[in-house]
Amino acid sequence: MARRLPTHPGLVWLSEVESDLDEMVDRQRRARGESHEAIALSPLTWAEQNATIVLPTEGRKPFHPYVYQAAILDDPSPRRVILKARQTGISNVVAIEALHKAITRADSAELFVSRNQDAARVLIRYCQVAINGLMNPPQLVNENQSELVFDNGSRIVSLPATPSTGRGIAATDVYLDEFAFTAYDELIYESILGTIATGGRLTVLSTANGRANLFFRIWSGLEGGDWSRHRIHWSDCPRYDEAWAIRTKGEMTRQSFAQEYDLDFLTSGDAVFDPDDLAKCADGWNIDPVGCEQIITAWDIGRRRDPTVGITIGRRSGIWHLLAYVRVLEPYPAVQARIEKRQREFGGETYVESNGPGDPVIENLNIQVHPFLTTARSKVQAIQALQLLIQQGRFKHDVEQLSRELSLYQWNDKDLIQDSVMSAAIAAVQTGTLPDIPAPVGIPRSDEGWMR
Repeated sequence: MARRLPTHPGLVWLSEVESDLDEMVDRQRRARGESHEAIALSPLTWAEQNATIVLPTEGRKPFHPYVYQAAILDDPSPRRVILKARQTGISNVVAIEALHKAITRADSAELFVSRNQDAARVLIRYCQVAINGLMNPPQLVNENQSELVFDNGSRIVSLPATPSTGRGIAATDVYLDEFAFTAYDELIYESILGTIATGGRLTVLSTANGRANLFFRIWSGLEGGDWSRHRIHWSDCPRYDEAWAIRTKGEMTRQSFAQEYDLDFLTSGDAVFDPDDLAKCADGWNIDPVGCEQIITAWDIGRRRDPTVGITIGRRSGIWHLLAYVRVLEPYPAVQARIEKRQREFGGETYVESNGPGDPVIENLNIQVHPFLTTARSKVQAIQALQLLIQQGRFKHDVEQLSRELSLYQWNDKDLIQDSVMSAAIAAVQTGTLPDIPAPVGIPRSDEGWMR
C-alpha cells in the first residue's frame, strides 16, 4: 500500500491514494466461493465506493479506510470486541457499517447504545453525515436525534444507557459504544443478549477504563465466550506520530493519556493520583508567603456534620506551595470569621464553593470572594488541574490529612473523605493549569455522585 505523506509537523495527514485492498479482499472472497453480488454488497467494498467522511480541518472527503478500519468492516464475526484509542475513526466506521446494513438489507434494525444521551446523538449525527455524502442517498421516512427510519423498513436507533436499554427491541446488529464507561453495563449486556438471541451481531467497543468493568472482562477473555478482537493503538493511526505523542503527553495527565490513547487498563483505572508523584510533593516545600508572586485561597464548605477545609497556595518560580491549611467542624459564623481572617492575612484571591451551605456563607461575608459552583464538569476539571500540577511536580505540601486523601482518591468518590482534595482542586483550577483533554467519562453519571 502506498505511504501517505506528512504535511504538518507532529501530525501525519493523509493524501488521497489508491490501494490494492479491494482487489485483495475480492480475491479472498472469491476463493471462499462468494458471488460478485455478495462482494458488491460487502460493507468494505460498499464503503470504499460510496461513503464519505467529514474531517474538522479538511471538510468532506471520500472514505479511504485505514488498515484497521478495513479489518473491522471486513469482519463478519457474530461477536466483536474493539479496544481503541480516541480519535482513530472508529465511530465513523461503525456508523458507516450500520448505514450499509440499513440500506442494503430491508427491515434491518441497527441499535447503538452509548453512555449518555449526548453520545447517542453524536452517533446518529455520524450516520446523518454519511447519508448526506452518498451519491444516491436513501429516502428517510422519519429522522430525529435518536432514530433514522428508511423507506425500505430499516432503522438505525441510538439510545443512552439505562437499566432497561435494549429490552423490547429485536435488533439485527447492536453496538455498545464506550462500554467501559457505561453505567448499568451488566444489565444492558444481559438485555442485549436477549435482543440478538435470534442471530443478531454484537459489537462492543471502548477505550480503556481500568479493570473494574465488564468491558475489561470481555476483552481479557474472562467472560462472554468467543470474540473477534480488534486492538487500535494511537500509533496504528497514520494521523499520529511520535512528535504528536510527546507533545500531547505534556498537555495531559499520565492517567488520561493512558485512558484515551495508550489502551492501558492498569493506569487508566479509578485511582487518580500516582503514588510516586505524591511522594515528591514534600520535596522543596516552602511555607513562607514572602516572595510569592500569586496567592490563591480556596474553601470547601462542609454541610451538616462534614468538616470545612481552607487551603492557601502561593506561586514561587512556577511552583505552587501550600501556605496554610485548616480542617475544622464549626458553625458557619465561625467559618465566615476564618475566611475573612485568612483573606486579611494572605491577601490574593479567595474562592468559596457555593453549593448548598456555601451560598449563605458567601452572602454573610464582609469581604469580596469568588463563588465556585461545583458541577460534574467543573469538579472533573478541578481534579484534573490538581492531578496535572502534582504530576508535573508543581504542587508542594506535607500535610498528613491531604496526603492521605490524595492517596485514596478515586473518580468514583461518593463514599470517600474528599474535602481536603476538593479544596486543593478548587485552588489548583484557578492557577490556569487545565489539561487539554475532555473530561474523563469513567465517573458516575448522575449528579448525586458528584454534587456534595
